[in-house]
Amino acid sequence: MLRRKYSGLPLTLVAIMLTLMLAACGDPTATTIPATTAPAKPTTAATTVAATTSAATTVAATTVATTSAATTVPTTAAITTATTAPTTSVATTAATAAKAGATTYPLTITDDAKRSIKFEKAPSKIVSLAPSNTELLYALGLGERVVGVDEYSDFPAEAKQKEKIGGYKDTNLERVIALNTDLVLASGITAKQLISTMETRGLMVVVLDPTNLAGVVANMKLVAQLTNVPEKGEALATEFQKKLDEVTAKTKDVKARPRIFYELDPTLFTVGPGSFIDEMIQKAGGQNIVTDTTNPYPQLNQEVVINKDPEVILLGDDTGGNHTPEKILTRPGWDKISAIKNKRVYALNANLVNRPGPRAALGVENIAKALYPDLFK
Repeated sequence: MLRRKYSGLPLTLVAIMLTLMLAACGDPTATTIPATTAPAKPTTAATTVAATTSAATTVAATTVATTSAATTVPTTAAITTATTAPTTSVATTAATAAKAGATTYPLTITDDAKRSIKFEKAPSKIVSLAPSNTELLYALGLGERVVGVDEYSDFPAEAKQKEKIGGYKDTNLERVIALNTDLVLASGITAKQLISTMETRGLMVVVLDPTNLAGVVANMKLVAQLTNVPEKGEALATEFQKKLDEVTAKTKDVKARPRIFYELDPTLFTVGPGSFIDEMIQKAGGQNIVTDTTNPYPQLNQEVVINKDPEVILLGDDTGGNHTPEKILTRPGWDKISAIKNKRVYALNANLVNRPGPRAALGVENIAKALYPDLFK
């Protein structure tokens, strides 16, 4: 699901499940099964979705996406790189970063893990620990500054040629240090201990962990301000919002919004309130069947799914095998579900939907095209 997406979301299935557990902010309600493992949380460019109501319908995207997770790293660690900041330093947060115009250094920022980090100059050598972060750097035109990426970063194509520094759980710290990086962009699934160790070794670490679409936009502006390309951050944010507006304009008059079950993997991990994918479903004109849990990535059982009777089932895992529309349509006991009766089971481009990066707006469009193919002809 978030498989190769975090491209570990592709993460492997195990990675995905681990990530979702890290992301969980609360306990499942009676409609969910407490999970012992969870999928990684689940970025965009021009996609075309060919969605129909046939049994084997696949929402086909013309681009391949990368990912990052929306998990939260509850860390209180702070980075102190110098003495008290001069009065010329700029204090900025993810929500206000791009408003300052051209960046003035020293610059103090607050990342998504609520850590205060001071930079004396613009980073020139950057390592990304998540596919969504990599996509963001390239979308901001910073590809030449990227010196290393995680093994799952696969978009854009140029990212595949960068030095690989390991996966989400086996980052090669010595290699990162050898690259003389002056900025490490971590994600919500980056281990707190790794972040702490990197800080101890003198690395500047910024955690990007957006939990909604507004957070994705805020990260665009934050990274753009930090790297002294604020105008590119504003332009990217504007383009992102334009795509969202285009989608909502097409679906705003829809009267009956279908009930959606978003299946992250065959073990029935899904998304709930508090996840950015839940918001994406709403933006696309659907309504999530999961509303009664405080866990943004709960695991359901078959009885719950059947009783909630989703009208559309969306597959956020393109690993194939047993996780295809054809397989879902033949699941024992699911023949009573409206989505199965009407053959409305669609496989999405998971990299667009599961990665909270610059292509997430295309992910919303990806979902909307599956729900309302007639509106996107």
